[in-house]
Amino acid sequence: MRIDIRPGDAAWQQAEPLFAAVWPPEVLATLSWGRVVFAHAQQRVLVWNDAGELVCHVGIHLRPAKWTESPVRIGGIGGVITRQDSRNKGYASAAMRVAVAHMKEEDDADFGLLFCEPHNFAFYHGLGWRRFAGPVFVEQPGGRVRFDVMAAFVFDLRLSPHDGALDLCGLPW
Repeated sequence: MRIDIRPGDAAWQQAEPLFAAVWPPEVLATLSWGRVVFAHAQQRVLVWNDAGELVCHVGIHLRPAKWTESPVRIGGIGGVITRQDSRNKGYASAAMRVAVAHMKEEDDADFGLLFCEPHNFAFYHGLGWRRFAGPVFVEQPGGRVRFDVMAAFVFDLRLSPHDGALDLCGLPW
């Protein structure tokens, strides 16, 4: 396997076909978060198999935000996808470890934050992420809203948030 971190916009051309294969429009229409407007990743972790095929993607976001009204620097994870025929082979786990290391070492984030559906809870918990108990607020085209279409999970870095209001001060990822 080969893993690279690339600038978000520049790497979108490589990642877009993977997104289209995993989440085609007819699948997106059925998902609780299918109509949510998400931020574009600032960095992308891309994973290729031994045959040189792109099989996994993890988006990295860095954002100044507010936790219990105090300023924080969040390292966000979004757009975690793996091709159906490449799941359960360690690609996403490896990509997540690279993303967390990047947020800690390069981005100097206070903590990590991601959103996920119940079927992925065990996967993220196994990588050291834990459920965030407080409300999360985000921006959408209609204004500021409470984001509850997916559960929030955090990864402790310099801070260890458990609850309290979290405002992303922008789009979710």
